[in-house]
Amino acid sequence: MATTCFHCGDNLRTSAIKYDEKEFCCTGCKTVYTLLKENHLGEFYTLEKGAGSKPGTLNEGKYDFLEVEAIRNRFIDFHEGSTVHIVLFLPEIHCASCIYLLENLSKINSAILNCQVSFSKREASISFDATQLKLSELALLLDRIGYAPNFGNRQEQSHRADKIFLYKLGIAGFAFGSIMLWSFPEYLGIENDNPEFRNFTSLLSFGVSIPVILFSARDYFTSAFKALRSRHLNLDVPITIGILALYLQSSYTIISGNGPGYMDSFAGFIFFLLIGKWFQRKTYRSLSFERDHTSYFPVAVTRKTTSNTEEIVAIEELHEDDTIYMRNEEILPCDSLLLSDEAHIDYSFVTGESATIKKYKGDQVFAGGKLRDKRTEFKVLKKSDRSHLTRLWNEVKGQKEGESTEFEYQNKLSFYFLIGLLLIAAVSALIWSMIDPGKVVSVTVAILIVACPCALALSAPFTFGNIMRVLGRGGLYLKHTGIIEKLNTVTDIVFDKTGTLTSNEIRKIEYTGDELSSAEWHMLFTLANSSTHPNSKSIADKLQKDGFYECEGLSQYLELKGNGIQGSFDTCTVKIGNADFCNVASLQEMESVSFIRVGDRSGKFVFSSELRPGVSEMLESLSHFNVHLLSGDSPKDEALLEKYFQKDNMHFAQSPQNKHDYIKALQDQGRSVLMVGDGLNDAGALGKANVGIAVSEDVFRFAPSSDAIIDASKLSQLDGFIGVSRFSTIVLRSCLIFSLSYNVIGLSFACSGQLTPLVAAILMPVSSITVVLISTFMSLSQGKKLKPKNMI
Repeated sequence: MATTCFHCGDNLRTSAIKYDEKEFCCTGCKTVYTLLKENHLGEFYTLEKGAGSKPGTLNEGKYDFLEVEAIRNRFIDFHEGSTVHIVLFLPEIHCASCIYLLENLSKINSAILNCQVSFSKREASISFDATQLKLSELALLLDRIGYAPNFGNRQEQSHRADKIFLYKLGIAGFAFGSIMLWSFPEYLGIENDNPEFRNFTSLLSFGVSIPVILFSARDYFTSAFKALRSRHLNLDVPITIGILALYLQSSYTIISGNGPGYMDSFAGFIFFLLIGKWFQRKTYRSLSFERDHTSYFPVAVTRKTTSNTEEIVAIEELHEDDTIYMRNEEILPCDSLLLSDEAHIDYSFVTGESATIKKYKGDQVFAGGKLRDKRTEFKVLKKSDRSHLTRLWNEVKGQKEGESTEFEYQNKLSFYFLIGLLLIAAVSALIWSMIDPGKVVSVTVAILIVACPCALALSAPFTFGNIMRVLGRGGLYLKHTGIIEKLNTVTDIVFDKTGTLTSNEIRKIEYTGDELSSAEWHMLFTLANSSTHPNSKSIADKLQKDGFYECEGLSQYLELKGNGIQGSFDTCTVKIGNADFCNVASLQEMESVSFIRVGDRSGKFVFSSELRPGVSEMLESLSHFNVHLLSGDSPKDEALLEKYFQKDNMHFAQSPQNKHDYIKALQDQGRSVLMVGDGLNDAGALGKANVGIAVSEDVFRFAPSSDAIIDASKLSQLDGFIGVSRFSTIVLRSCLIFSLSYNVIGLSFACSGQLTPLVAAILMPVSSITVVLISTFMSLSQGKKLKPKNMI
């Protein structure tokens, strides 16, 4: 007969509730089980037996406060039409089955569109249909299945958790110092001179050890219990066995009147374990802070100044009521108010739905909305930061899987390490029971403590986290650490040309064609200035230098990728693009050109391409890769590029679909492909490649489908970035060698009885700290090889 609740794993009382041949501790657990079964989510229980969280006693009106608009708006990140996006803190998230259940909420309630869980932050990013489900009802549903959302101040909660941890550390430290003081006669060998005093101090040691075992060491027992309940091992299992063995043996010695046992070692053991955990927490937080706040995207926005001129500023410099201008395909960095008459907004960056929404003057537009229209004016309503955009970028739907095989490998290695450790401890205990039974506990505990797979487990996350930080500081911004492993396996690199190897800022441009009136030039500039395509930007820059400015009346703006842009004015329609799009004849196919049509007049802008500074040296340094060129332009620049690319690897007049298919063909041959493009016509290719890097200029634009973003001014260092990424394998090997060497030497001393549990407890966090230091210093040393980036 079952002794624990099938849902939450708590011990059953005599009044257990039986349902479906299973037993539950309360009606709430039975209700949740029924809910999961009815929605075909029974796999939840196969991931971890008793994994559910016990639902509290529900009050149907518990979350009604969320329907007060002023309160509700404080928690909602996005609300457009019927779609609401919110990030909730769910402190009950504790295992893989929690993630499985939460990410399948849509099966429980179809009004929930999507849910993505951040295990480390215990957050769930949820999109739902507000016409079918209220926010208060969503909170109640989460509460009902055991994941009650916490709407309190996260900073205060984190501070409270830190205080509790420090209390645990302080109690363990006090007990350690006190027990060592009371055990001083033992250290001097004079314990037998006053047996009454010895027994009294032993009882004192036992008394102060009680809060240590019940409070300071509680987290280790909880973690080990959950691991064993789910039938797997983690590092806390052998540690907990060591804690119990040391404490029970010492308690027996004290109670039987034979001295203080190893109670000083026990208290010191817990104390040093907590110090090691404190260090790891601080280090993880520093890496998280680096990721969220200093791995900046090279993003900026055009802001209107007080003198009615324009300036490009970093989004952190935006303030409420600032006026900003956005071009087609640019993503709005903050919640704003539309000042132009109308605009079409694509929220696929937030919701995954690509349908555009028409907004009118005075409407609110949320951060993450992509403009699908002419150049448009907005007023800033709320300040934003890059960490918010980082989260949106990481949540883009349809992204390639970022599973880290190195992490999986090390997790498996750690598992087998723990199995081996337990076997070594058991064999050593058996041998010492025949040699010296009094040393069995001391030797066994020392073995369980000194052998530390956490040094190995920490190697990958700290190494990849540090490498990602180095790359970010240099100007290459990765979506997640798994990209590093994919980057290390690249065999072929595919480059776009226009806007990637070449820049509109350094291209020469000449116009030939029908003569245009001043008004027509103004219309042409207005249309070109609404696009972020490199050719359009070059045309706009030239016309602005010639004294032309924007005019009113642009409507029905349309941009067709790979073809061109067009817009209607009161007097005529204006087009910029290829020959077919502009309905003109192309006589010179070897020109890099953009055609125009203004009413019945036509012409063309001829571009003389120049490579970005340093790109030629970069291409030469990539000779150990198979490099390819895919360009939408004519073969005009073939002579310029043939010394860097094999003739068979250069392809011109490529459509976005051609680029996508070319990369697929390479992958079908077993190649691992890195695609570097400007993020516009190359979006499909960037998404298809094993690693897609979007080149970003100084305006606010980047490709959500990409795996990484590179500051355009740092493209010449691509070979250096790849070298830094590949150096991570050397760092990992160094950490692995240290970890294995430490464990072999430590186990040798422990098995031979030359290592006390206290010394082992000190060495264990020292080993972790050493691995972190090795990883950090070796990784950060690579940053010196990259030139510092220019922050916008």
